[in-house]
Amino acid sequence: MNNFDKVIYIPKELTCFHTYLKDSAEQVALLKPIQSPAFLHESKFAGLPYLTNIMEHPKDVHNQYMLFLAQINFSELQLSNPFPKNGILQFYISQQCLEKVKHHYEHYHFKVQYLPHRENYSDAIQDFTYLKEVNLEQFPIKHEMKLQAKTQYEPVSAMDYRLENYFNPEIMSASITLDERSFQDVYLESYLAADHKIGGYPYFINEDFRKNSKFLQHYDTLLLQIVSNDAHQIMWGDSGIMSFFINSKMLEQLDFSDIYLHLEEY
Repeated sequence: MNNFDKVIYIPKELTCFHTYLKDSAEQVALLKPIQSPAFLHESKFAGLPYLTNIMEHPKDVHNQYMLFLAQINFSELQLSNPFPKNGILQFYISQQCLEKVKHHYEHYHFKVQYLPHRENYSDAIQDFTYLKEVNLEQFPIKHEMKLQAKTQYEPVSAMDYRLENYFNPEIMSASITLDERSFQDVYLESYLAADHKIGGYPYFINEDFRKNSKFLQHYDTLLLQIVSNDAHQIMWGDSGIMSFFINSKMLEQLDFSDIYLHLEEY
């Protein structure tokens, strides 16, 4: 896509940097939770997943059922490659994951599974009594919420390590407003990226964990980000975030075998 076709929000203080901002812009689906029950096959936070009789609810290494965190039905979104056009992506975390495991790519603490598109979803199981012993007291999402998605473009976020590919340190520290706010101050206010989202750029409380590691830079695509939000009754630890990362080439091949989960809190 031509950069001129990318419509992005640019505050007046940064209009002279519009070319760099548009060069960095990536597609993102911003997720708005609605406190309303969702059908089993629809995009949602928490609640119950879409499963068929030939599928099993994921379990962890302790043989306990994992907690259903989120579900994305890509047919409800309008994302282009490397994201799929349809199919359902589900996210589960183990009950042990709630013990503040900070980050890992070993899947015994979580499970991400993709279900290819089906002509209809009438074969979903309806009996979830097997989950009656699951403890949800510390689960970060208090209620099932249907998700509405808004697809747009956003510039590189303030905490993403790739910010320095577009703006050098001298520019970042320079004063650019009449009240002597720096470029970095304005950028943090405008592009913090602290939203529920798929794609686009991530939000970090401290710094981008990938910054100094070529290995971790392999996880170049934000698959899902969930942020603490009092209005949505979502709270991870002390106002933390949960982010799942994947490599863009693996995503394009619908290969979800290599996912990195990053958990962070204040």
